[in-house]
Amino acid sequence: MAQRTDRGDQSPSCVVVRVPDQSRYEAHDPESGRTIGWLNYRVEGAVTVIHQTVTVPEFRGRGVAGCLARQALDDAIDEGQQVDALCWYVAEYIERNPRYYSLQV
Repeated sequence: MAQRTDRGDQSPSCVVVRVPDQSRYEAHDPESGRTIGWLNYRVEGAVTVIHQTVTVPEFRGRGVAGCLARQALDDAIDEGQQVDALCWYVAEYIERNPRYYSLQV
């Protein structure tokens, strides 16, 4: 499933794709198709454990990690999963977005 996320003038839009056989989400630049970030996770029963979020250096500060976190957390809601955010970025993203508070284990 791919989702295009627009961030206005401050960053390019991201196309976020879930790659379940690799337990990750990828953010792609819609113009080049290049992978510009990824989020690694694993599913343990009813809990999605998020390990790491990475943004390619030249795309940092443009909302790529936020696009990845939002998609992973929205999917957790849709699938009735809870989230164990081992990744510092996702943990802080949850703290800044009350919509996701109830996902935390």
